[in-house]
Amino acid sequence: MVAKLSREVAAVLAAEIRELPAGHRLDGEHAIMKRFGVSRSTVRAALKELHDQYLVRRVQGSGTFVNRRIDYVISRSRRPSLHETIASAGAKAYTHLVGAELRAVPEPVADRLGLAPGTEAQRLIRMSYIDDEVSGYSEEWISLEVCDHIEVGLRVIESLDQVLRGRGYDPVRAWCRIGLDTPPAAVGERLGQDGPRPTWIVESLTRNRNDARQLMCSTTWTRPDLVRMVLELEE
Repeated sequence: MVAKLSREVAAVLAAEIRELPAGHRLDGEHAIMKRFGVSRSTVRAALKELHDQYLVRRVQGSGTFVNRRIDYVISRSRRPSLHETIASAGAKAYTHLVGAELRAVPEPVADRLGLAPGTEAQRLIRMSYIDDEVSGYSEEWISLEVCDHIEVGLRVIESLDQVLRGRGYDPVRAWCRIGLDTPPAAVGERLGQDGPRPTWIVESLTRNRNDARQLMCSTTWTRPDLVRMVLELEE
């Protein structure tokens, strides 16, 4: 009975939420209980269902708010730029360089970058934000021959795509794989997740348009409650 009632309450609220702006604060649990004449457990189950559908986000101590995901479109005709892709979806992007170091390249990454296993390359760790909300965690590998000390440019210009263009390259996405998987615990914690849960994982290889030179290999974990991954195929 509780499950049936919670689904009915969730359906009514979902229809209303779709007409409300992102960030709108919903009525509290007590007000919803009174409105529908149901128990607190029914309201909480309904709100959980809405949360699982990515229609709302719950902020402890603040309440429940309307959530809107952006479409993150990946296609060959679009620049492989996180900042530009998020901006084209009508949101604001920000990235923060967490770490930069020289490390031996793992074998799968070495394969994609055309390097011998064990070759040293630049490894970048960056966090991304959408409208000031943490949204993604990226590990990026760049050969020293492509651009050394790239972290210096990133501290001035956040966009890696723009930094590479400033060095004379024309980056294009050459290969990409998208899936849903549970990230390592440390990554999930950085993304603000309160436990294991499926998250977008995007693995990508970027080349230079003019000579097909491998520029960068990346793995990015992105929160599905903030982003809907959209793959566009063109002839």
